Amino acid sequence: MTTWILLSLFLIGVVITEHPPLIKSDKLIEYAPQASTEPTLGDQSNENLENNVTRLLDKLIASHDRRIRPNYGGPPIEVNITAHVTTISAVSEVSMDYTLDLYLRQIWKDPRLAWESDVEDSLTIGIDMVKTIWTPDTFFPNEKKSFFHEATSHNSFLRIDSHGNVLRSIRLTVTANCPMSLHTFPLDRQECALEVESYGYSTKDIIYHWHGANAVTIDENVHLAHFTIGEHYHIERTISLSTGNYSRLTAYFMFKRNIGFYLIQIYFPSSLIVVISWVSFWLNREAVQARVAIGVTTVLTMTTLMTSTNASLPKVSYVKSLDVFLGVCFFIVFASLLEYAAIGYLMKRNRSVPAASPVQYYETGDGVLKREASRKKSRNRRDSSMKNYQNNNIHHRPSDGHVDQRIPLLSMVPMPPIPFKPQNGAWGKVRPAQVDLFSRFAFPIFFVIFHIIYWTYYINQ
Repeated sequence: MTTWILLSLFLIGVVITEHPPLIKSDKLIEYAPQASTEPTLGDQSNENLENNVTRLLDKLIASHDRRIRPNYGGPPIEVNITAHVTTISAVSEVSMDYTLDLYLRQIWKDPRLAWESDVEDSLTIGIDMVKTIWTPDTFFPNEKKSFFHEATSHNSFLRIDSHGNVLRSIRLTVTANCPMSLHTFPLDRQECALEVESYGYSTKDIIYHWHGANAVTIDENVHLAHFTIGEHYHIERTISLSTGNYSRLTAYFMFKRNIGFYLIQIYFPSSLIVVISWVSFWLNREAVQARVAIGVTTVLTMTTLMTSTNASLPKVSYVKSLDVFLGVCFFIVFASLLEYAAIGYLMKRNRSVPAASPVQYYETGDGVLKREASRKKSRNRRDSSMKNYQNNNIHHRPSDGHVDQRIPLLSMVPMPPIPFKPQNGAWGKVRPAQVDLFSRFAFPIFFVIFHIIYWTYYINQ
């Protein structure tokens, strides 16, 4: 009986091993490949098209020499350029440059890349094929630095049609040189250029053209903090260098500086400092500390403002419009301080009136009345006369046998004050109160006239 049971279990195990249960894990259910099916007509067509394009590209590359330009030995090849600017930033007066991001598109015709086929009219090919075909050596003559964008891959593409027309588009960032004239800063307009040229091929080999009237476009979302982008235009020209004549394309961008920042940070504060310096004209002339403190403080504040403003600007050798404004403001503030110095001088002259000196009158023994004019002699005579007057004595002093008897009549009679007669000249006729009154009106009127002339002249430049 036991033998039959063991034999039955053995047979059951053999059957289970040969036919396992149809149970799959989650991974097998999710990632297991589907059962292969018969290829459809569409799959066969796509595979045939891919094979045809592959053979076509291999044939084009095999018969193409990238070291020689198209139409070598014949007329120069024409390269058409378009540029679409997406961002303009970092327009710097200190380094005299600006930075822009753009899509640069180059279009030329290479007959060696033409084909006759009804399969495709144009092909968009990976950028790796650029290394196997001829491309123009385009560069930016006025660039300081530039780089390609490679996130997440190289931002460029290549397109070829059946007629041999090649389109290459690249996204890059260029920092170009922009010489600026700051005579009217910050009321200036700057014109910056972007130049395109072949580095090695002269006009005998390559001629550049702008592709159409709208070859250069700017994205509508381009905005700058300190500038407003104005009109832009482009030209074509030929330049002569020591190695030959070269075709050069130039696009010009106009930038108008926004003055709002400078009004808030420079023009308004400096004007208020000038107005504060006029407060001393309404203070009492005897308030020396208050008037001197206002004058010195405003002068130092204007000096600090001028220093901090010029620290962020290039060290040019000519005068800017901002320097004119700050210089006039500094002159007015400094003149306000000198005005009080002039008033102090006038007040000192008025205090220098000679004081009345005591005069001693006495009568000699002969009955003659005499006056002692000297201050020192008057002091001695007065002391002697007062002493004699108190003692009611008459001094007798022998002199050659004669007696000089002096009877003091008036021991000390003060003379009335002598009116001060100013000297002839301008200062002698001016009083301190008149200077303050004149300054209260002259300084504001001069500053207002200066504002009118300044803004009228530089805005119309």
